[in-house]
Amino acid sequence: MLHSIRLISATVFGVAFTAGMALAECPKRPPSHKWNIQSGDQRVDAAFLSANLSGKRVRYRGDGTERYHKDGSYSYQSEGLVWPAPSYKFYSNGVRCIDYPTPRFDLYVVNNKKLVLVNMQDWRGIGRVLR
Repeated sequence: MLHSIRLISATVFGVAFTAGMALAECPKRPPSHKWNIQSGDQRVDAAFLSANLSGKRVRYRGDGTERYHKDGSYSYQSEGLVWPAPSYKFYSNGVRCIDYPTPRFDLYVVNNKKLVLVNMQDWRGIGRVLR
């Protein structure tokens, strides 16, 4: 009987946790935000991001690697840990959304022929696109 109660509790917890994970998704439009744009930054659009990132990896020196999988899913790997997401979305203003339980928004720009990711906390990282 005690084993059945534990099994039911674990199942209910697992279903609740999984359901909670599936609630968030990238919205139709990105949130309004004042990005850390610097001199020389060139804005890009969704077509540019899709053509240059879909199916590829982007490596940031000392900060990990993100993967835009061909099936539309996403993952970020750093220091042996992986954070997967079921999908990602590129917007016309160069913002991308990662479909985590709480969606993550970042801006891509090009500066001096280098791809730069700008996060909402003003961090800027140069990404090297890999196959």
